[in-house]
Amino acid sequence: MNLREALVSLNDPRYQNRRYPLWGVVALVLVAFLCRVDSLRGVARFAQANPFLYKPLGLRKAPGRTAIAQLIRRLDPQALSSALQQVFPELSLPASFPTPTSTLVADGKVLRGSAKGESPVVRVVELWCEEARHSLTQAQVNRREDEALLGLLERMGLESLAGRVVAADAGFLYPQVAEAIRAKGRITC
Repeated sequence: MNLREALVSLNDPRYQNRRYPLWGVVALVLVAFLCRVDSLRGVARFAQANPFLYKPLGLRKAPGRTAIAQLIRRLDPQALSSALQQVFPELSLPASFPTPTSTLVADGKVLRGSAKGESPVVRVVELWCEEARHSLTQAQVNRREDEALLGLLERMGLESLAGRVVAADAGFLYPQVAEAIRAKGRITC
């Protein structure tokens, strides 16, 4: 399966304004990020500076930052992850990962450039495996970061944290988070 086939399989979350094909915009973002672009505004500038990419990506012209941001914000991250793993299976983690002794790091982030203009700030929580130097999963924060972290731990199926070190900054040291991690067999640090 190639990248276009995988991205075409994604459900388009836009109800209207489908001027730019979903797969083309997502592929543009991926190409721009591979070229070390680090913001959605940068992706729009990258597209304008590289018009030779329009035709291969199914674009008639460069999408603006707002069009890119609205699409990315509405995309289902799990569906996108599954589609990309079909194209790049070598990036997939083995079924036994993380190992029973993996160090897990929880961190909250505000996506850079997400609060530009009228767009709301996008906050995410990430669960990182230090041993593999790989992000295991991310979730958007709707209310509080501690609730998002608890949801990530449940979604990851980490029934037992025995033998693992779970590191998090002070923002995650709410009593209910510490209790949930302790209940799974580990202490936080």
